[in-house]
Amino acid sequence: MFGRFVIGTRALRAAIIAVVVARIGLAAGVASADAAEAKKIFTTRCMACHTFGKGVKVGPDLKGVTERRQRPWLLKFIRSSSAVIASGDDTASKLFVEFKQQRMPDWTDLSEDQVTSILDWLSTNGPDQQETDQRLAESATLAEIENGRKLFHGERAFASGGTACVSCHSIRDTNGAVGGSLAPDLTDTYSAYQDGAVTQFLKHPCFARQPESSSTPFLTAEESFFLKGYLRQTVLANRSDKAPAAAGMVAKTVDERTRVAGGGAPDGSAGGGGARPRGIDAQGPGGGATSPGSAAAAPVGTKRVAWAPKARDVGALTPRHSAHNGTLLFLAFPYIALLLFIVGLGIRHMMLRRRMDAIRPDASAAWRRFSGSALWRIGIAVTVILRLVTIVAPGATLSWNSVPLRLYLLEGTGFLFGALALVGWVQLMRRYIGRDNDPSRTSASELADGVLLSAFGLAIVSGLVIATTYRWSSSWGAATVSPYIASLFSGDPATELVEQLPFLVRIHVLSWFAVIAFIPVTSAALFIVSAAHRSLLVIGRPFEAAARSGRQALAKLSPARWLWPEEDAVVGERDNAQEPS
Repeated sequence: MFGRFVIGTRALRAAIIAVVVARIGLAAGVASADAAEAKKIFTTRCMACHTFGKGVKVGPDLKGVTERRQRPWLLKFIRSSSAVIASGDDTASKLFVEFKQQRMPDWTDLSEDQVTSILDWLSTNGPDQQETDQRLAESATLAEIENGRKLFHGERAFASGGTACVSCHSIRDTNGAVGGSLAPDLTDTYSAYQDGAVTQFLKHPCFARQPESSSTPFLTAEESFFLKGYLRQTVLANRSDKAPAAAGMVAKTVDERTRVAGGGAPDGSAGGGGARPRGIDAQGPGGGATSPGSAAAAPVGTKRVAWAPKARDVGALTPRHSAHNGTLLFLAFPYIALLLFIVGLGIRHMMLRRRMDAIRPDASAAWRRFSGSALWRIGIAVTVILRLVTIVAPGATLSWNSVPLRLYLLEGTGFLFGALALVGWVQLMRRYIGRDNDPSRTSASELADGVLLSAFGLAIVSGLVIATTYRWSSSWGAATVSPYIASLFSGDPATELVEQLPFLVRIHVLSWFAVIAFIPVTSAALFIVSAAHRSLLVIGRPFEAAARSGRQALAKLSPARWLWPEEDAVVGERDNAQEPS
């Protein structure tokens, strides 16, 4: 009895705690939404005439306005300043005269709750507060840097569900060099661009991909700051003690404990800050400007980054491959290939459907010609299946690849079976080239078969080269090629997703469309048409039996059965004679 009472008490306590936590979380979410709306209203409606802490503009400075004026008065004045002035209010009349009888617009469309949220935001010095991503990277804690590392390497998902940076970019941190090779290495990015530029870069995807290109915002402010802190940490982890005398910048750590009171720095740089690239504001972690040699630039006992010339340029954060002007090619050719495949096979079926028995030997010969060895069949089948999986389920592919071991397994499996397909293709081509001439086949048919086999070879070889040259294609392909294929089926091709990719990747995509387009004009169409015809016969048998039963039922109900019974017997004999044995 007592035990059940204790258990019940604990359960009630847990329920109360859960409710309180949920209410706190809900209140925090509402407050965050109110602050965001207040900032938007202030930016779009108030900043044209008012400043916050920067003096008089058209109207008064609003810094401290919630302390100078009472809330009820502010609510009335903001929503209808003309009514307050017309009422003879002393304060309103003085302001009207002081600011040259320029009356503030009546914002009657704003509710009291919206005005209250603006006043609450101003009372907390909202306009002076920085977004999280505006903080300097040197203020990041170890926990924030670790969050950035997890985001970069895909161990923590982005809020937008986007692709991890490591899928395309490589980086060298304390754990070694890892990452993809589609886009530039980001190890020295922070030293080249610093806080301001890196923050701007992180506001937009470095190249078009899904779902990031259609997400607003691309990254949350916290994610952007975490990544920026991690990029700075990689610079510190790879710092150079020697400064090469060449253009560019490299980061070196400076121990703040050794700074002299006059602003000198251990590396001899004036002002203790080192040289900085142009265009970067000298701001401290709090956002305020710091003078050279200011001891408040970094906390005592910490390390900061000093900038010295770098031997080589880091390069842009975007992929090192320029976009190819192939809009028409990637817009029209896929549809042309699909149209040729469907219409071509349809025409060949119409031409051959009345003599299917006669073409069976040719269809069997075509199957032997293209089926090749077991290496070819297994390799090409698994390769195509893996590619279809990444196209149909890109999100599941990215989730699978978030664990490095699973990524290596998928990439290794694809490469292994691609290599098997290549070996099988070489055997197939050797047999094709060394075959005896068949007098029953035309030279056009022979040429078409050769073109199809060549397109297969181009697709396989380009895929293997891509796997070795541009690592982790299953990840970056799920964010670029897969959405492009999906956009073709939706009728709104996103050609920019593939136009920006390297030339070899574009050739790989087009080679598979070429395979689809050429199949109807080759002998491979014979066994495809023959197999499709047999499938249609099997599928149509239930419908044919149902139609026969319907005709027989209607015949039994017809009055002609009693009027001309001999005709009914003749029809029955004819139906029985048509039934397959």
